[in-house]
Amino acid sequence: MSKDKNKTEAEVPKQSRFKKYMTKRNLVIGGLSLLLIVQYLRIESAFGTFSFLSSKDSSLITEIGQIKESYTLVSKDLGEVRDFLRMPKSDYANFGQIEEDDGEAENADKNKDELQLALFSYVDYLASNKVTEDTLAKNINYITALKGENFAAYLGQVGLSLSDQFEDDSSILVKILGPGKETLVTYYIAKEDGKLWQKTMDKDIEIKSETSEKFVAEAQSFLSNNKDSLLKSARAINSKQKQIGDAINAAIIDESVIKLGINLKTEFVQKDGKISYSVMNKTDELVGEIVLDSKTLEINLVDKSNDKVAVKTNDIGKGLVPFLQKLNTKTFIEKKVDQALADMQRTIKDDGFKLLLSENGLKVAEKYREDEDRYYFDLLNKDGQALNSIVIEKTTGVINIVNPDGTNAQNLLFFEPEAKKKTLEIPDDIPEYGDEVVNGDNDFNILIAGKHGSLIDTMIFAHIDEDRGDIKMISVPRDLHYNGRKINAYAHFYGMPELKKVLSDLTGYELDKYILIDMYAFIDVIDLLGGVDVHLDKAVVDPTYVTIDNGKQGTLHYEPGDYHLGGKEALRLARTRHTSSDFARAERQQMIIEALQTKARNFGFGDADTIYEMAKTVLNQTETDISLDEAILYYFRYQNYDIKSNDVMSSGNVLYVPPYITTENCQKLVEEAKAAKKPAPGCENENHAYTLLPRDNNWNVIKWFFREKFEGTGKS
Repeated sequence: MSKDKNKTEAEVPKQSRFKKYMTKRNLVIGGLSLLLIVQYLRIESAFGTFSFLSSKDSSLITEIGQIKESYTLVSKDLGEVRDFLRMPKSDYANFGQIEEDDGEAENADKNKDELQLALFSYVDYLASNKVTEDTLAKNINYITALKGENFAAYLGQVGLSLSDQFEDDSSILVKILGPGKETLVTYYIAKEDGKLWQKTMDKDIEIKSETSEKFVAEAQSFLSNNKDSLLKSARAINSKQKQIGDAINAAIIDESVIKLGINLKTEFVQKDGKISYSVMNKTDELVGEIVLDSKTLEINLVDKSNDKVAVKTNDIGKGLVPFLQKLNTKTFIEKKVDQALADMQRTIKDDGFKLLLSENGLKVAEKYREDEDRYYFDLLNKDGQALNSIVIEKTTGVINIVNPDGTNAQNLLFFEPEAKKKTLEIPDDIPEYGDEVVNGDNDFNILIAGKHGSLIDTMIFAHIDEDRGDIKMISVPRDLHYNGRKINAYAHFYGMPELKKVLSDLTGYELDKYILIDMYAFIDVIDLLGGVDVHLDKAVVDPTYVTIDNGKQGTLHYEPGDYHLGGKEALRLARTRHTSSDFARAERQQMIIEALQTKARNFGFGDADTIYEMAKTVLNQTETDISLDEAILYYFRYQNYDIKSNDVMSSGNVLYVPPYITTENCQKLVEEAKAAKKPAPGCENENHAYTLLPRDNNWNVIKWFFREKFEGTGKS
């Protein structure tokens, strides 16, 4: 007995200790910890896959993207586990990504699972489609029930009749007709939703009868109670319509109307209690309407150039012809010519445009001239000699550039300024560089990229030569098209490391580091330095920037001179397109970088604390593979290096623009051809994106260009 007692007392503490640790809280934490370990192993596996793929060629970009998507999902799960365990959060998923758009944070709670959304949408479609089919079938039975013997007998007794059933792609309908075949009631089924409507001249009522028998009884009751008023209304409307018809027929033979080329339609459209007759110009474009209100019996004459203005007429016979004579019956092309003429006159009076002309010793003739086919705006030099003319073609509304004698017409909207510049002389024997990459011991290359929104629009390849003690920069245009997409899209889809790798392959120079700065952070960087000083040798005029000064609209323009720019002003100058050129913009961006370097030279070792705080602030607002210590090291090492050259890859040197037409311009051409009753231009399947490719489609040209600029030789 004593032995058993002792044994029990020895076992009790062990059981208590075991129960103590087997609480619900500890079980949950233990399970989640196990899940954390599993997720960690999955992450390690994903990183192993990345390490393998990163050593392969860029042809594996698609596979990297797919694995990266899986990695992001795993990272999300791991983040949720860490959050539940009250562990510090880690941004595993931020693997060189940029935001989809500026409103991403506001849309963070939106479901982005496309498959799930598609399934929801499809099931919802099936459900609503089933409801529509059931409703349509039921209401067709209701319409059919009106053909029954009892209802036919009733209609005969009261002097009414039922029309034949009419059906088209959008509706099914029958009409109740009066003794003179006037339409009193229309029963109308819309195929889109299957609903049945009872339509009279002044009211539409949805039919919601429970059975076809009840529907027929309700129709019979409605006719019995309203037959006389329906007949009176129908006859009054018919009388008004006869007046309109007589007025139209009289106007058709009126000489003044014939001269206008107006086409009056005797057919009418009935909708929402209105009966409308169309007035067309000579190319069958709607320019006016005659509208009869079936409830008030008022007749209104509507000028379609200003739909808000309707003229009520008490005597359509007397009022129609004067109304037609006041209409703007010009065709689409004629209106386009008028608009182009007004736009040209407004532009040549614009202060920014005047500055651009003045800076280049040019002027536009005070008055335009015209002949049977064109309006001419002559462009003159300072001696008054005609250089070219901007002309508006009267037959098409197209704006062309022509020689002084009117020959060699070029569409102004499709004019490519860079293609007209003298191109760089490229040797015939460009070397085959292959996969060769320059990576000198005393060279340092960094990619300076800027973004505004979701896509990068600035890429500057900076080459630092420690032997020469200088810096050379080349801007890479965002529209360079490589492997099926524009070059600036690589960072968006695959991350900055992939963009760095692609640019290293294209240029033949190994990029050591990169820094990606958002354009809004760019403002803070400039302001941190107290602004920058720049000098403009030439005027900067940007017709894409609209300014309003003292209530007057104009275009953004800077006159030549010295400027001290804050962050916002510097950003505007960096992003504005000088006469719509991306290449000129790249040159100004490099100019601002040089101004930043000049400003930074004022800091020395005595300003180490300031430099440290500035570098820390800048790096916190950028994406980069440069550490804080490296940034400070680079600053002191390279701050006194001279920027020797600023170059831009463009269609003026090693690139060219493949034939293309924008979607908008293609649509305009289609509309113009349709309005002129000419064949379609056939541009629908053409290239609609502005892109750039290397000359002769030879990618070695780009490597040659970089070596020519960085090393002073095109040889390998």
